[in-house]
Amino acid sequence: MIFLYLLIFVILCSIMVKSGAVLVKIMTILSHYFKLTEYVLAFILMTFATTLPELLVGVVSASRGNSIISLGNIIGSNLINLTFILGLVAIVAGGLRVESKIAKRDSWIIFFIALIPMLLILDKKLSRGEGFILLVLFGWYIYHILHQKDAFTHRVHNFNHNIAGLEKLIKKILYFIIAAAVMILSAWGVVWSVDLIAKELYIPLVLLSIILVAIGTSLPELVFGIKAAIAKHEGMSLGNLIGAVVVNSTFILGLTAIISPIQIENSRIILIGGGFMLGAILIANIFIASKNKVSWKEGCILIGFYVLFLIAEFLFK
Repeated sequence: MIFLYLLIFVILCSIMVKSGAVLVKIMTILSHYFKLTEYVLAFILMTFATTLPELLVGVVSASRGNSIISLGNIIGSNLINLTFILGLVAIVAGGLRVESKIAKRDSWIIFFIALIPMLLILDKKLSRGEGFILLVLFGWYIYHILHQKDAFTHRVHNFNHNIAGLEKLIKKILYFIIAAAVMILSAWGVVWSVDLIAKELYIPLVLLSIILVAIGTSLPELVFGIKAAIAKHEGMSLGNLIGAVVVNSTFILGLTAIISPIQIENSRIILIGGGFMLGAILIANIFIASKNKVSWKEGCILIGFYVLFLIAEFLFK
């Protein structure tokens, strides 16, 4: 059966690659129409599309009274987004340009947003009240980013706003919804297949969630990031990755805790993962805020940091 699960995994990944390519093209058109910068549009719209697998995992695990899966998944997803995926995108693109002033200016806000959930779980639980605090924090940051003057641009004025133009816009939005749905369903299938593979190999539940489930649910960010980088839309890639950290750490984790408070039993794996996650955000912030480009060498450093995390988790599980 293990070979069947692997085959399903490969097929679903190929479907995600195709849908990711479609999404990049549509995102470019939508950013022009709404006069939003690619960074902000990807942060808001694409982030919700690519983090839906994490949301589904959170809601399902919480409804089954096993919300620790969601916590491990969030920590693992944030970590892989800002190490392996950001690093790989920088390598593929030959260096990831950081053009958004918002990305530079808010880099440390993102760090503290990711830090707050880790502080809240120091007592080995995340209550419904603390989940509500995370949802409020999410609402504040969305309000904050939309009220910055750098969120909008008036560089593009050539979109036809007549009836024909509106019809094209509606079609593009429908295509976006379909492509996003395909990506989400295939990502969900990937998580399912990875779960079966992990059970065949007898991997602990917490370790499964923080590594394997996180890898599965982060595949949309990986596919979208690489496609966007190849198409020279680095702002989309960076906005999506940073947006995923915010949505994961506040909205998804907060909603999960409200449905079912999170109790932490194997704190060692969670603390190791959380420590590496904060370290990854710190390193990524330095690379993003210090200059206008995340070089391919810095991308290699980020990937190396993720490999170090994997080694640490398996050594101290």
